[in-house]
Amino acid sequence: MKILIVEDSVIYRSLIEKYIQKYLFFAKTKSISTFEELKNLKEDFDLYLVDYILPDANGEQIDYLLEKKKKVIVLTQYEKEFIHSKYKDEVINYVIKDDVYTIDYLVKFINRYYKNKNINVLIAEDSTAIRKREKFILEQINLKVYEANNGKEALEILSNNHIDLIISDINMPYIDGEKFLLKVREKHSSTDLPFIVISSENDNEHFIKLLKLGANDYLKKPFLKDELVVRVNNILDIYERMKTFELKAKLDGLTGVFNRSYLENELDRIFSIYSKKSIAMLDIDFFKKINDTYGHQIGDEILKHFANTIKSHIRKTDIIIRYGGEEFLIFMPNTTKQEAYIVLHKIKNILAKEDVNGIKYTFSAGIADEGETLAEMIKLADKRLYKAKKEGRNKIIIK
Repeated sequence: MKILIVEDSVIYRSLIEKYIQKYLFFAKTKSISTFEELKNLKEDFDLYLVDYILPDANGEQIDYLLEKKKKVIVLTQYEKEFIHSKYKDEVINYVIKDDVYTIDYLVKFINRYYKNKNINVLIAEDSTAIRKREKFILEQINLKVYEANNGKEALEILSNNHIDLIISDINMPYIDGEKFLLKVREKHSSTDLPFIVISSENDNEHFIKLLKLGANDYLKKPFLKDELVVRVNNILDIYERMKTFELKAKLDGLTGVFNRSYLENELDRIFSIYSKKSIAMLDIDFFKKINDTYGHQIGDEILKHFANTIKSHIRKTDIIIRYGGEEFLIFMPNTTKQEAYIVLHKIKNILAKEDVNGIKYTFSAGIADEGETLAEMIKLADKRLYKAKKEGRNKIIIK
């Protein structure tokens, strides 16, 4: 992301550049100090941080950029004057120049703005004017917006598109906001898909009821632009942190593949989706001996090497899980055990040509595509793994 800073204060300009360079890896900055320099620039930028008053301009620089459809954040010391200016609703945001805490907010806002390009928001609102205003505000902060006139239309959009956030009016025709919320919560939890309700009614008890039914937040009409922006960005930040935490909880800390928690809580649901699938159970041969001879640090390196080798040679739809110790499970959808054997045999041949710090290792495996349940298929694959180890190791057994 290319950011232009238009600011005549050398100190403030330097602080902004310092914070952006320190915290935003994706951002590249350029700085100028006058409107004249801005007009002479041939280069284009993704974001413009512009001082409200420059030595040679008193708002003309903002008009100039808005006419060119540029994305502008205003920097100003004159909060009251700016709030009542014509620019407040036209620019993306504004930051008051008073201390480093506002620069911290600016950097966090830019970070959220950058991430928002991958976020899809669904608006359900029967008032065209209000819906268009909400859409305009959300698109200003880099969100992709889907529009629905009522809950029925919104459910159709939700079923056909990936949606990250829903903003819904309560009073709508066909399916109102409350019924729409209940329909959404049948398939998506409040931690899976955030839902903000908006209404002109002043019934606080109804808002509390909606929160209990699964809404994440609410707004009363009429609302300020800043109120919608802050609430949306805050809920997206919370949602992102929760998703990151949930993902980390499902990953093995050493190898980065899924762990037993993922197996016990998620895989059964995925298993039931596919009519054809295979499960492979893999175990590193003589791993205890490797640990005893070379130490646990080398053992850890071998585990990581093994997991990375598997990940590099299976499909994105395949799932690898550290089952325990040196044992790994691979779930392969739309795959027979014969097809799974070909994949594992390829991994076996690759490992035969490689080593970890001069140490070579092999693995044994059992594969199954029989069994009505996940538990049955795992037991059968594990039984074949045991057979492979009993028959001398470094083997792949499918029957």
